[in-house]
Amino acid sequence: MSNAVGNVEPAFRRRWWVWAALGLALVVLLALGATRKPPSGVSDDRLVAVAGNLKCLQCVGESVAGSQAPIAIQMRAEIERQARQGSTDDEIYTWFVDRYGQRVLLNPPAAGVGALIWVLPVVLSFVGAGVVAASIGRWRRTNGVTDGPANDADEALVEALRRTAADRHGSQ
Repeated sequence: MSNAVGNVEPAFRRRWWVWAALGLALVVLLALGATRKPPSGVSDDRLVAVAGNLKCLQCVGESVAGSQAPIAIQMRAEIERQARQGSTDDEIYTWFVDRYGQRVLLNPPAAGVGALIWVLPVVLSFVGAGVVAASIGRWRRTNGVTDGPANDADEALVEALRRTAADRHGSQ
């Protein structure tokens, strides 16, 4: 890219591979976190994990795992009963959804319209970052901002601003 100083590439374009590596690392870490195998059997970890994803219908904003309301105690007992019968987590969630509706889930399903709740913030973040980067680039191009050292016109402008500021300061 050419600018007032000569053929100098912006730092962002020289280091594109750093940004690509960071993006790849983020994707790998998200994939690893999303594919973690949940606990199985009737372990306390599994029961708490399942109960933690269900909403206490008697409390405001509390999970079944953390609530001591009578309905939460009953729901935890049902989770344990189903786990002892060999039900999968999805089967347990389906059982509760069939009885209480989607409102019993603390986390929306990651399929259909519910997937938008998970994907939309990430997409909007990337789009927003792109808009900001494009706006800054456009502003820099239209205002003649360069990455190079100051030229004579820049130094003259700075000196004029210093004199103006000194005159104002001296007259007060």
